[in-house]
Amino acid sequence: MTAGIMIVGYGTRKGNLEEILETQAKRLRCRGWEHVEIAYFRVSHPTIPDALKKMAGEGVDNIIVLPYYIAEGTLTKELIPEKLGMGHKDMADVEVDGKTVSIYIAPAFGTDISLTDILCDKIADVDGDQDCGILILGHGTRYQSLANMRIIKINAERLKLRGYKHVTYAFNEFCEPTIKDALDLLEKEGVKKIVALPLFIAMGLHLGDEIPEQIGIPSYSDGGIIKVNGREIPVAYTRPVEADSRLTDLLSRKASEFFN
Repeated sequence: MTAGIMIVGYGTRKGNLEEILETQAKRLRCRGWEHVEIAYFRVSHPTIPDALKKMAGEGVDNIIVLPYYIAEGTLTKELIPEKLGMGHKDMADVEVDGKTVSIYIAPAFGTDISLTDILCDKIADVDGDQDCGILILGHGTRYQSLANMRIIKINAERLKLRGYKHVTYAFNEFCEPTIKDALDLLEKEGVKKIVALPLFIAMGLHLGDEIPEQIGIPSYSDGGIIKVNGREIPVAYTRPVEADSRLTDLLSRKASEFFN
């Protein structure tokens, strides 16, 4: 059996997702994985069906699909499997140009502790500490399991267990609390600095324009001074998780567990 890895991202018109996935694919190839392809659900190329056809044409008949997503949702559970011809299954044999290919879709990053470690390092990188106000930012979800909300909440609880005194979370859309409500809470706790941590994959319109507007900082900036309930508070706005090497480790580990 010839093994292959397909890293799947959402796709972007304005962001750095393509650079991130290319970086991760190069790293996996340098770790000894011979057949590594990238695919996108929409907008970017190659598409998922195109990447699948390419891999099958190269003789790959056993593929692990690694969704480059924070949490499970409609995309990982339904839409990506459909693009692969798998229905709503996470494991299936599919026909590709007359060839049978076995496909397994691994879970999103989810509850892996790597995400929490990345957040802690980002706090350190902006000279934050355990007395700062910590605001973990999620996208929010319509998906019935509310998986994105759960992952954001889990990471907030983990930071509290690590000694951070003022931790809350908020969502860009679909879920509550809102960013405005979270900032109000941190101001009432008397914090002198806020570190805003987007638990997102990549830069794009959400992180560049929408969330900064809600926080009250310039678009595509690393923070600024905001006024909450009449009080000025400095905000450090960090980058998303992007191509952190710990996520490379996680991708490689998932593939190794499946194939070995």
